[in-house]
Amino acid sequence: MPDLGAQQLFDLWKKQVEEGTQGWLKMLGQPPLPGQPAAVDPASFWKPVMDQAMAGWARVLSQGPASPELMTQWKQFLDQWINAWGKALEQAMSTETFARAMGTQLEGFLNAAGPAKKQAEQQIDATLASLGVPSRSQVTALAAQLVGLESKVEAVEDRLDEVLAKLRELADRRGESR
Repeated sequence: MPDLGAQQLFDLWKKQVEEGTQGWLKMLGQPPLPGQPAAVDPASFWKPVMDQAMAGWARVLSQGPASPELMTQWKQFLDQWINAWGKALEQAMSTETFARAMGTQLEGFLNAAGPAKKQAEQQIDATLASLGVPSRSQVTALAAQLVGLESKVEAVEDRLDEVLAKLRELADRRGESR
């Protein structure tokens, strides 16, 4: 792994955060369905934390060239950043706006995932059928039939035990009466 300086690490991290944010914003930037509230910008929840973290790292970098303990500084920075994230997320998650945004996200996910799952299951069943391999539903149905059959066999065994017990009882009575 090449030796990266503090500024290069910071720039790389900052670029990844910005690209990730843009990806989320593109995904969420789709217009809402009629009758639904407008999508909430997720960056509004964590932008203050990111600004604080970047300002802190910029202060570290402005103190001079990278020291030999760069990775120690980086770990300390990440620990502080994680703590700040935890506090900010705790505050954000307790708001009604966040709950609405999560509800909208989950509803959108479920609306997209349901048909996709159904279509994937149909494709899998078709593939298995073409290969001559039973599908999950067929195996499950067979297992249910086996469980039912096992229950019936146990019931027959129990009934046979009762009949044998009565036959023994009758045989014992005959033996006593002679």
